[in-house]
Amino acid sequence: MKTQLLLIAVISLSVNALTATTSCDCTELVQSADCKGGCTWSSADSSCSAKTVDCTAQTTQPTCDAYKGCAWNETTSKCAAFTACADYTVAIARACYAKDDTCVPGTAGADGKFPCKTGTITCSTFTNADDCNGMSPDDNSVCWFKSNACSQVDASKCSVIKDQDICEMACKWTSSCAAYTCADMTTADSCVAVMTDDGSGVNICTWDSTGSKCSDAADVSALTSSNCFDKTVGYYYWDGSACSECSGSSSNGYILAFIGFIAMIMF
Repeated sequence: MKTQLLLIAVISLSVNALTATTSCDCTELVQSADCKGGCTWSSADSSCSAKTVDCTAQTTQPTCDAYKGCAWNETTSKCAAFTACADYTVAIARACYAKDDTCVPGTAGADGKFPCKTGTITCSTFTNADDCNGMSPDDNSVCWFKSNACSQVDASKCSVIKDQDICEMACKWTSSCAAYTCADMTTADSCVAVMTDDGSGVNICTWDSTGSKCSDAADVSALTSSNCFDKTVGYYYWDGSACSECSGSSSNGYILAFIGFIAMIMF
């Protein structure tokens, strides 16, 4: 009987969850307060648009390679628009991957430097955690170093991740890996949204100040022009009269992107 009640509760939770799968494009945003992050507001015509990056204005390798479409040239010590993998030679092999998704390091030359080349990531070629962890050979997997080997791990969903270390970077671990739920959020500040199991979107949360608990939001009707965008982590926007769901860009691959980012700053 208890098992049946638990199953009913889980089904009810999934049905009632308010799930959003597309975050806003800059052009959807109609008020300046929401036009932030990678967007910029034009007061001339009251419009929001995506920021354009001037690669040549980036003066360091980390900031340069962080922008898609930009690449740091170690020979000239300058940042410019990415051209082709073969145009870059790097002192550290891993730097090739930062140039573009299509770039991998070649064999080191007599000077110890690595020419970049077009190729694909193969986890088994990495021999240590620094080079291995967080690399992504495709949209559904990540490289991870364990038991003295770098292996390709399925990270397409929280529920399929078997390694606790990988799981806890974007998901929660009890006896297995799972996505966080709104109920897992214990403060009003954290009770905003949680990632879906496959990272393709978010479940919107709402905070009950009386009971001091977080739960799945039924709708966004109570949100206003001042908090609609922020309280839905950019998946809804204020359209001038109501909080409306965005139709802009898909968020697929969030799990992998998050794991990759964490791995880069940890190792």
